[in-house]
Amino acid sequence: MDTTPADTTPINSQADSLIEVASIEAFATPTLDAPELVNALPDGLIPTRYLFEDLPVRLKDPWRFLPGEGESDWVTFIWDVQGSVPFELEPIELRGPITADQFPLTVNIPQSYFQNNAVVDLSYRINNLEQDSEAFETSWITTITIDRTAPGGGQLFNAARFLIDPITEFDLTSNTTLAVEVPGDYLDRKTADAVVTYLSGSDTLPTRPANHEQVFNAITGTMLMQVPVSEIRKFAGNPVLYLFYRVRDRAGNTSAQYSLVASATLLINPAPANLSIPEVPAYNADLLVNREDARTIVSVRVRSYTHRLPGDQCVVEWDGIKLPAVAVDTLPFSVPVPWSVLIANGANLRRITNVPVRYYILRAGDTVGPGVRSPLKQVTVDMTVAGQENPQAPILLNRLLALVNIHGAVSPIPNRLDSRDADKPVRASFTLFDNPVPGERALLYWPSRTDPVATYLVKAGDVGGKVVDFDNLIDWQVIKDGNSSASTLVHYRTDNGVNQQLSPDQTVFINLVPPIKYAAPSFPQSLQHPNKYLTCYTQPPIWLGISVLVAPAPNVLMPGDVVILTWQGFLNYPDRNPLPATNETFEYTWAENQTTHEFTVQPYETLIRPLSDYAGGSARYSVFRNNILLGASRVAYVPIDRKHATGNYCGPNGIGPGEK
Repeated sequence: MDTTPADTTPINSQADSLIEVASIEAFATPTLDAPELVNALPDGLIPTRYLFEDLPVRLKDPWRFLPGEGESDWVTFIWDVQGSVPFELEPIELRGPITADQFPLTVNIPQSYFQNNAVVDLSYRINNLEQDSEAFETSWITTITIDRTAPGGGQLFNAARFLIDPITEFDLTSNTTLAVEVPGDYLDRKTADAVVTYLSGSDTLPTRPANHEQVFNAITGTMLMQVPVSEIRKFAGNPVLYLFYRVRDRAGNTSAQYSLVASATLLINPAPANLSIPEVPAYNADLLVNREDARTIVSVRVRSYTHRLPGDQCVVEWDGIKLPAVAVDTLPFSVPVPWSVLIANGANLRRITNVPVRYYILRAGDTVGPGVRSPLKQVTVDMTVAGQENPQAPILLNRLLALVNIHGAVSPIPNRLDSRDADKPVRASFTLFDNPVPGERALLYWPSRTDPVATYLVKAGDVGGKVVDFDNLIDWQVIKDGNSSASTLVHYRTDNGVNQQLSPDQTVFINLVPPIKYAAPSFPQSLQHPNKYLTCYTQPPIWLGISVLVAPAPNVLMPGDVVILTWQGFLNYPDRNPLPATNETFEYTWAENQTTHEFTVQPYETLIRPLSDYAGGSARYSVFRNNILLGASRVAYVPIDRKHATGNYCGPNGIGPGEK
């Protein structure tokens, strides 16, 4: 007969359903997983440290009929100590509503049940609605172990034995550990007992922490401890080394008494002592380690210690990071701290105070022990910067910073200053660095001055990538003092009050020589006419182009100089009623050994055809070197007349009626 209720049974009809299944459920096999003690080890052993308070237990699976609103179920733990009679603990009320998604549920077993040693089979029963309801479900069993007895049962432990006696310097340099035999003949020895050893320079009971511990799985026979050489070296200088031990079991119970004392003669060199406090010269100067220090050197200086021996090594520890060991060849000596270590814990992101600095002295051959530790020194480190981080830090020059741009008052091209800008202030701009913070600055430097010539102070609302002008203009005297004709390198520094970064150099071309007055250009075709006209009879025909000859006296141009010719047509000769559509410029780069150049004004349709009867054209040219104006010519004019006596106009196709 299937007694499982239908899935659609409402929760508030639980009582009716329970009556039907009560007699069957009372004798049913377990339907619930075993309870789980939260703090128990996988094999059920409960560590001693958890036995002084109530222990949480998880009920992992929901039972068949969960209590609804206003209802309660009851959980009763069955405490079955092996070798004794099981009994029930006080029932625990579970008030509804409880739903399946709330599992696992956690309840507590009172601490009073964990006072005595025992192996307990623990299970639980769920009674629905009433403590003594005949409708219930039971769980499977979990076995737990309560162990409150320390190894040895209070007996006095026999002394251990050093397998090497006397212990020499050769023994310590040839090994990483030395063996000590522990008898292992104590009461209540169990698997995974840990032997905890205490080394001492006297035979009185130790008052310092343990030096070493080791776990043993065997439960019979002697126990061979491997004591680190580094721990033994701590007692160099003592004629005899003493050893006590205690035993701790897996539950955490530790024997109250120390063992009888073991001893061995020590024939080793005295350990380093009286280590001086480390010095950080970069910090001592201004109580801060910053990037300027890192660009020179940040080092830890060891002034002195006693009992120095050949082969001693020093390990510097900076903010928890140990540097490679260096040989102690002389005293005092210094150990440099690399950039990667200085910023390893974020000193390039924030100011860090109380950075711990210390060092350790190790004997030759000691590759496992920490050595003898120096006193602690604390320093402040701040490697933060205004602007994006430099991939080549701590180098001052950051090639990721934008170039500055210099703007003359008149000349239109950035970073090109000429005589037109003379005696007028100069403006500087740059693209603001990343993540600007109000109060950070950019300081502009000009080669003629040691102090900054302009400053930009980051303001609230500024964002990286924004083009900004420096807060003040640059006085013309600064440029004049630099050089009257030169290429000048200009840069700025970012500054957050602690560290600086340098922008790449911007080349600013400066020519303050007054512009040259060049000879006016000429029109070779006009020489065919007695009045120097360009007419229908000019050869080659003007509709094929008008030649303009440039001969830039008084000086010869240099290769690479750029000559720009400007052409303008007028409705009436020489310069009345200019026609905007006929304005055009022509550019030419001067060649080696060249003295003249002939430009051709074309195309005809746009630049010449609009010039009909007694019209005019003008031409002038300017000379630039490195985009700086050297000078300009006077304007030359030429009369243009394409009208025949018949009234017709000449053009590309000969005489065309009405053509203009």
